[in-house]
Amino acid sequence: MIDRLKNINISKILITSLLLWILIGFILYPTLRTFSVSVHSQGDISIINYLKVLETDAHFTAIKNTVVLGLLTVLICGVIGTALAFLVHFFELPYKRVIDKLLMMPLVLPGLIIVFAFVQLYGESGLITKTIQNIFNLKEVPFKFSGLSGILLVHAYTQYVYFYMNVSIAIKHIDQSSLEAAKNLGASRFTLFKSVIIPFIKPALIASSIITFMTGVGSFSAPSIIGGSFKVMTTQILLAKANNFMGLAASQVIILTVISIMYLVVFRYYENKVTFVSQVKGVKISPIAINNKITRNVLYAILIILVVIIILPILTIIVLSFVKPGTWMVDIYPREFSFDNYVKIFSKSRAFAPFINSIAISLITAVSCMIVALPSSYIIVKAKSKWKVFIEFLVMLPWAVPSSAIAINMINAFNHPTIFTGENVLVGSYILLPIAYFVSLLPLMVRTTTISLHNLNDDYIDAAKSLGASRWKTLKNVIVPFLYPGLLTGFSFVIIRSIGEYTLSAFLYTTSNKPISIAMVNGIFEYEIGLAMAYGALVVLIAFVGNLFINKIRKY
Repeated sequence: MIDRLKNINISKILITSLLLWILIGFILYPTLRTFSVSVHSQGDISIINYLKVLETDAHFTAIKNTVVLGLLTVLICGVIGTALAFLVHFFELPYKRVIDKLLMMPLVLPGLIIVFAFVQLYGESGLITKTIQNIFNLKEVPFKFSGLSGILLVHAYTQYVYFYMNVSIAIKHIDQSSLEAAKNLGASRFTLFKSVIIPFIKPALIASSIITFMTGVGSFSAPSIIGGSFKVMTTQILLAKANNFMGLAASQVIILTVISIMYLVVFRYYENKVTFVSQVKGVKISPIAINNKITRNVLYAILIILVVIIILPILTIIVLSFVKPGTWMVDIYPREFSFDNYVKIFSKSRAFAPFINSIAISLITAVSCMIVALPSSYIIVKAKSKWKVFIEFLVMLPWAVPSSAIAINMINAFNHPTIFTGENVLVGSYILLPIAYFVSLLPLMVRTTTISLHNLNDDYIDAAKSLGASRWKTLKNVIVPFLYPGLLTGFSFVIIRSIGEYTLSAFLYTTSNKPISIAMVNGIFEYEIGLAMAYGALVVLIAFVGNLFINKIRKY
């Protein structure tokens, strides 16, 4: 019995030690290394890099633009996502399930693909832009899809889903008894909304604003492709890195990270202050019927238009992927279609390599995230460990760090031999990109596994132990079977999010691991639009299949 306890303690120590080694080596150390680079100049400790950022007009303007972009993204996505959540889930609506799934689609679509689809639709030579110009016989294009307005349009499409998803869940938990009690006390509709509904959804609004702000300030695809003269910190970081001004890039990364963390801390504090608990017996809210025919038809029309707007970019990607190479040069609409782009991808090794690279890197990332997330989540939720808080901090730290900052962290940390890499230099190697993907997406996997573990009854584990099951058998026969839906959901999400990832790839890819996102960008700039859209269509297909798989798992 004593020997068994010793073995258990040894295994605990080994697992915890290995976990800390990975988390410190690939999350904390790169962050600290970037900070160190930012405060050194010519071998001496100095704040000159920060002074350059704050005193140079271009860099300081980028900081202001980044904050403005983040705040406007929160505002616009908050209005759109919250309004859609109420329209779909608070009121009676036909085909609610289908509409809900359609509105969730941007969650699983890579931002880069959406940017390119929007360019083909709303750009200067876009299909919709030219159609409007011809219909109304305009001398100039009716609008310009670039700068701040263009970026916000893309953000509105790709990020409203955070508000929609969280507010939808909050609406489903609104207490019908609370609404009835307020009505019986003579509350007006405005008072009802202000005093009852808002407190129920406020935590969801705050949580959504946090993730939307951090995604907004860390945005790279839209600013780099359609930003034009509207410079933000992510594009300035890449510019500094490309010119080998790593001290300047490091200081910009630290400033961007601090901006994200400050927003997170402030709103998390506010979230804790406004936590609301209903004091009456919970009764599931019943959707409200819209009796006014005109109001109902107007709302339905708006919803249909929004659904069309959501589906249109995806259809654009698919249709343009069949454009015959070299045929769509002058005409507004493509006239010749073929399978040539797909044939080229699957028959030419140079064109096929990015597709295989993205699949391989995504699988490596998902497997790595699962291996690390499972013990991390168990320690965070179930174990009594002195390292619990520290491990939770490390696994969630990348959630508050923009992807461009993670990329610079990787470069600063692994451009020289370290004990964490077996004294190997990883910059320029194949494996650095999967490592960066792993760091970026680990919080997503940990989130899904911790939710599952919270729902795991400790009595099952205690019963297995009382029957003499070892820790390995308990893990294999009790814990993992219970967690596998959550694990597979997280696994699928990681693959979907990494298959078309662009920001980390733009900073870290090499000729040996060139992913599909970089191949798409190259295709656009080399005027092979059909080929680029074919890559995009394949990513959309993978995302669609992955989304169906996730929905299938959630039913069990």
